[in-house]
Amino acid sequence: MKSQYFAMGLLLASAGVIAQEIGVKGGSDFFAAAINSQKTAPGLQYGIEYVNAKHQSELVDANLGYGVAMGALRIIPRVGVFWAELNDDKSSSFGANAGIRAMAPLPQANHTWLYLDFSMSPNVGNYNLEHLHQFEAGIYYQPAHWLTLSSGYRYLGSGLSSNTTHRSVDGLFLGAAWRF
Repeated sequence: MKSQYFAMGLLLASAGVIAQEIGVKGGSDFFAAAINSQKTAPGLQYGIEYVNAKHQSELVDANLGYGVAMGALRIIPRVGVFWAELNDDKSSSFGANAGIRAMAPLPQANHTWLYLDFSMSPNVGNYNLEHLHQFEAGIYYQPAHWLTLSSGYRYLGSGLSSNTTHRSVDGLFLGAAWRF
């Protein structure tokens, strides 16, 4: 088993993954726990997140992307898969999604980034939903090499078969992550 972890670590290191984060974030509508690669570095990036939202909704989202540096700006297109129970009758959904993250450093504030993050799964990319879309915008701050703090706004919505949008998350959040 240890050799599998060692092989995975070598694969991620050779692909350009520099650091990882394990963190939590939450607000009045949700709690989330995630493991992801460093978001500000160019190269291969991955992320796995569990979200427990209001109305007993749950989402597990895994994605893989590649970050590109355009001057100081970072653009990260990505693809992923998800499993969700996002409505009151607890019917499971799953599918594929695609998204993009954009991060820009604040010039006068060291180790502080503004970011936008959007992903969507249209009807053809999932089972049992009309669509699933996520949006997050906020501030990403690294006060120490081992700590990341974040805050902002997050939205998670899904379209049910009746063409109504079910908002699982719609509000402000605070988060912290340990970097290694």
